Amino acid sequence: MRKYLPLLLLAFSLPALAHPGHGADSFQAGFLHPLTGLDHLLMLTGAGMLSALSGRKLLLPFATLGMMLTGAIAGSLLGGFSGMEILIIASLAVCGVMMFKTENRLLLAVPALAMFHGWAHGVEMAGHNFWLFTSGFMFASATVLCASFAAGLLLRRHDGLRKTFGGGLIVSALLALMS
Repeated sequence: MRKYLPLLLLAFSLPALAHPGHGADSFQAGFLHPLTGLDHLLMLTGAGMLSALSGRKLLLPFATLGMMLTGAIAGSLLGGFSGMEILIIASLAVCGVMMFKTENRLLLAVPALAMFHGWAHGVEMAGHNFWLFTSGFMFASATVLCASFAAGLLLRRHDGLRKTFGGGLIVSALLALMS
C-alpha cells in the first residue's frame, strides 16, 4: 500500500487552475468545490492532519478557515493578482513538507497560504452570489478539516503512511507547477 499510494495520488493530480468553471451561483456550488477541487481538498486534508499530528488541537484548522474567509473577502474587494496560483500550489508543498516534521514553525505558513485558496474564489464570486457561495465553501472546508483532523489522530501511530501522504502532496504540487 505504501508503495502505491504516491502513484495513485499522481494519477489524480490536477493543476491548481481548478477555479474557473465550477459554478458560482449557489450554496451547493460553494459546498462542492472543496470536495471536487483537488488542490483545495489536498490542502485542507493536509492542514487538518498536520493539526492533529502537531498536537496543536484545532488552532490550525480554525486559523486556516479564518484566513480562507479573509482571502475570499480580499479577493472580492481587491481582485486577482499575478502569482496567486503559485501560492496555492505552494500550500500543497508546505503541507507535504510538514508531514515529515510537524513540530516546525512553518505550520503557521499553512493558514497564511490557505488564504490564497479563498482569494481565488473571492475574485470569481465578487457580486450578488458571493455570500451564498462562500458560506457553502466554508462549511465544506470546515467539514474536510474536521475529518482530516480525525484521520491525523490515527496517523500519529503510522509514521510511514504519514510520510507517504506528505510525499504525495509534494508530488502533486510539483505536477501542478509543471502543467
